[in-house]
Amino acid sequence: MQRDDGSLWLEQRHDRAIERYHHAQGSTNDCGPHSAAAALGFCTGTPVDPAVLTHEMNRPRVQMGIPPLVVRRIPGWATLPWGIADVLRVHGLNASWRMRASEDDLHRALREERIPLPIFGEPFRRHGLRWTGWSHVAVVAGWSPTEGAYWFVDSARADPLSARAQDQFLRLWNNMGSLLVEVEA
Repeated sequence: MQRDDGSLWLEQRHDRAIERYHHAQGSTNDCGPHSAAAALGFCTGTPVDPAVLTHEMNRPRVQMGIPPLVVRRIPGWATLPWGIADVLRVHGLNASWRMRASEDDLHRALREERIPLPIFGEPFRRHGLRWTGWSHVAVVAGWSPTEGAYWFVDSARADPLSARAQDQFLRLWNNMGSLLVEVEA
């Protein structure tokens, strides 16, 4: 929804703001299941236990179609974008993922009350000879042009709602091919 000041925010659903579905992931690499749980809870109005979703996503899912096996995540390490979309579809939501999304796509999603989950990071970062790359997914809850920031429900942070500078976020998102998972309720 667009506000008078030009900012874009996800409107409350079921009398609850999306940040009410925040769960901190602690020291795990479970940002994918935690973000999916926040999106699923927000769309259905029922809180979802991220640990249960993590367990579900750790197992490949057999399907009738191509490919016959959907690997959603590498347990304890990485969640794949199609894995996030798949688990949300299995739970009754219309979800999709794509590469090369644009900032306009993020703004359109917020305006049209779709939930954007961009994947961002620094996959090729090194410290000397040691690889220290990382990637992360979080729910975009809003964008403020006056603050130059995107607001996230980010499971890597303890606060339910946290900001990231727009230019920093866009650089990190571009590093990951501008991967975007989108959810329609």
